[in-house]
Amino acid sequence: MRRRAFLARSSALAGGCAATSVVGSGRPVGKPSSYTILDGTKYATEVFVRKAGDGPTALVVGGMHGDEPSGYRAARDVAKWRIDGGTLVVLPKANRVAIRKSRREGANGDLNRQFPTDENPQTTLARAIWNVVSRHDPDVVFDLHGSIGIYGYHESSVGQVIWPTDAGDASEYAKRTVEQLNGDVVPWYMPFHAYRRGDELGGSSPMLVHKVAGDLDKEGYIVETTKFLLDPDTRVRWTKRATADLLSRHGIERRTDR
Repeated sequence: MRRRAFLARSSALAGGCAATSVVGSGRPVGKPSSYTILDGTKYATEVFVRKAGDGPTALVVGGMHGDEPSGYRAARDVAKWRIDGGTLVVLPKANRVAIRKSRREGANGDLNRQFPTDENPQTTLARAIWNVVSRHDPDVVFDLHGSIGIYGYHESSVGQVIWPTDAGDASEYAKRTVEQLNGDVVPWYMPFHAYRRGDELGGSSPMLVHKVAGDLDKEGYIVETTKFLLDPDTRVRWTKRATADLLSRHGIERRTDR
């Protein structure tokens, strides 16, 4: 039987959740709010919350690895998105220590290897990130990363891939988003850059999204975009397109009108 953790919701976010406003179209548009985890420490980093009425909750995380700027730059932009419904929670720079040094690992090693299933996260920062998960009880979790090379051509490179958890419709949604990206985003003359759907994640590794699958039985994704032959802005743009498409499949629509 799938394990589930019973999460205690806090009565309010730090500083309070922002109210929903209504603009000229009559559709709700969430106002942003934010709070800081581990405030006053070298790990201090902001969490941004945008609530737009009823609907699902999504958590987007970037910056688990400090040498993968496409992930945290994309998450930083996602934190500014307006939505038509639901709640969007974004932790753009999960590991500020590693980001400041432009290194994969922070002060206590690889942050994305500190979330064992059925156990407490192993470090102060990992526990604080998991507390964000517990606080918002998201329906879906995204972890945005950047890879080095092309899968099958560069040793140990995962290339461009979306890994879904083994919960709900995540695998099917990942497949559809991969098809969308390869049809509309990746140029025809770059076939080796085609995205692929990775194997389902079920809690077998001590990674954030694995823990989401193993402990919570929730839908989630690891999104990887390669830096091979792609300029930084393109990597960020493709990562955001993947995130927007998956969010839409989960019922959270980005609002693009001004």
